[in-house]
Amino acid sequence: MNKKVLAIFFFLIAASLFANYYILNYYIQPGDTLYLISKEFNVSPSVILDWNDIDPYHLKVGQSIKIPQPNGIIYEVKQGDTLYDISLRFFTTVDAIKKANNLLSNFIYVGQKLFIPIDYVGVAFNVYDKSFIWPVYGKISSTYGWRVHPIYHRKSFHTGIDIAAPEGSPIFSATNGVVTHAGEYGGYGLAVIVKYGNYEIVYGHMSKVSVYKGQTVKKGELLGRVGSTGISTGPHLHFEVRINGKHTNPVAFLPSYGRMYVLKDQGLYLGGE
Repeated sequence: MNKKVLAIFFFLIAASLFANYYILNYYIQPGDTLYLISKEFNVSPSVILDWNDIDPYHLKVGQSIKIPQPNGIIYEVKQGDTLYDISLRFFTTVDAIKKANNLLSNFIYVGQKLFIPIDYVGVAFNVYDKSFIWPVYGKISSTYGWRVHPIYHRKSFHTGIDIAAPEGSPIFSATNGVVTHAGEYGGYGLAVIVKYGNYEIVYGHMSKVSVYKGQTVKKGELLGRVGSTGISTGPHLHFEVRINGKHTNPVAFLPSYGRMYVLKDQGLYLGGE
C-alpha cells in the first residue's frame, strides 16, 4: 500500500472538506522528503511549505502536515479587501476565485479564507514582451538608484526596486531557476535568491519563505509572502537583479508597469495601477 493510500486510509478522518478542496493531514513516514511527498500528492513543495510551518531539511517522523487537494493556496481576507483586489494579487480573475470557493456573489468578509487553485494562478501573468514576469502585484514605492534612505535619512544607492503590497500577498518567481538561498539575509530580512543563468534574483523582506535551498522553480511559482522583515518601513517586496554578481536596474527586465496585469487568454489590458 503506497503512502497516498495509507494517508487516506489512516488519516483522512482528520481531513476537512471545504468548498472545492479538502485538506489531508499527512503524518511523516521514515524516508520521506519534501520532494517525495510533493510528488506523491501532486502538490508543489512551495505549496506544502506555504501551508505548514516546517523545516524542509529536517522532517520529523510522525510530524503532521497539511496537504491541500487540489494544489492551491489559501488567502485570508483582510480589512478593505475586495475580490477584485485579491484577483490582482494572484494574477487571476474574480470569476475564477468565485468558482473555486462556490461564491454566489462578490461579498467577502474579514477573516474569510479563500482557496486559490494553482491552475487558476497566473491567467493574468504578463509573458508578452519580456522574459521576466512581475513577481507581485503592487505599487512601486522606491526605484533603483540613489535616494535618501527612509530609515537612516542619508543618501544611499538602492540596489533594486520596492513593490509595496499588503502583508501576506503572494510572491511569485519572476523567472525559472534554482533557489540558492532561502531564509534570513541580513538587512533583507527573510529572503529568497534564485539563480537563473548569469542572473541572481533577490526577493527581500518576506513574511514567509515557501521554498528551500536547491529547489528548482518555474516562472510563476510561489516563493513566499510579502512582509516587512529586516530593515523595512512597511510591507513590500525588495526585488533585485544581479548579473554576474553586480546589481542592475530590474525594470529593464520586467514588462512595462502598465502591463503588470494582463489576461493571457484575451490579451486584454486591465491596467497595473
